[in-house]
Amino acid sequence: MTAAIDLYGSSPIKRRRRTNAELDAVDLAIIAAVQDEHPVTLRGVYYRVVSAGAVEKTEDAYRLVGRQLLKLRRAGIVPYSWITDGTRWISKPDSWSDLDEMLEDAAASYRRALWHDQDIDVHIFTEKDAISGVVLPVTEQWDVPLGVLRGYASESFAHSVAETVKAGLARGRPTIIYQLGDHDPSGVDAWRDFSAKIWAFVTESWTDAQARRALHNAVRFERLAVTEDQIERWDLPTRPTKRTDTRARGFVGGSVEVDAIPASTLRELVRRAITKWIDQDALRLTRTAEESEREVLTRMIGGGG
Repeated sequence: MTAAIDLYGSSPIKRRRRTNAELDAVDLAIIAAVQDEHPVTLRGVYYRVVSAGAVEKTEDAYRLVGRQLLKLRRAGIVPYSWITDGTRWISKPDSWSDLDEMLEDAAASYRRALWHDQDIDVHIFTEKDAISGVVLPVTEQWDVPLGVLRGYASESFAHSVAETVKAGLARGRPTIIYQLGDHDPSGVDAWRDFSAKIWAFVTESWTDAQARRALHNAVRFERLAVTEDQIERWDLPTRPTKRTDTRARGFVGGSVEVDAIPASTLRELVRRAITKWIDQDALRLTRTAEESEREVLTRMIGGGG
């Protein structure tokens, strides 16, 4: 296991000016990381550069990777689109210049609801905004809702998710809820808290104990990452657990950020978690109907001759 150094504290290694050769090695490690992993977060790039041995695991090294990555992006060596930042976003309602433009966009972007013909609902949640940009290509591809928790979820947010779960149950559809989050006292406890809140809202009207137990098979919660098994199996870099955290009692070992898992591995985890529930026969029927309906839209605007 990689030796732990406090990423958020001061470095125990005296800072020195790096040589041009060392900076070149950092740049090459950054380029290799983003080529393999994009879209990826800055912190994800940093962990890959640490794993490559180009920098030590310190806050100074993290800032260095950020500076060098910025230079590479400004020089046009690393495309801006390869680095994702889910913490900042712009919201604008859809609008068009005219009706024809709207119909053309509708025909080009039309997608039939993939899960309408499936017999289960799947939800993905991430503890961090930044990770949303890493896994969004997968959740969008498979038409799965992606939520951001930002630590402890509010009662209002948990209630809205529970209402969605209850609506699915009313239609006879079970729900699986997955989460990606840091392996640290607060991250683990925040997931426990979120799961408990949703479960309480879903079962609040169920007074029969046997019926409540039956619901355990219909509403499932699973932490996709980071798990203790993944830390050991992938030799993920750790940082010391903050023992001042009131939730640290009983927490064993170092802490690991979800960004420490390679972006491509995170996407594969999410893809497998989603596709394992998909009925392939129903999916083929959905895709066939989608293609046919898109052709109808195209003919409506005269594109089909």
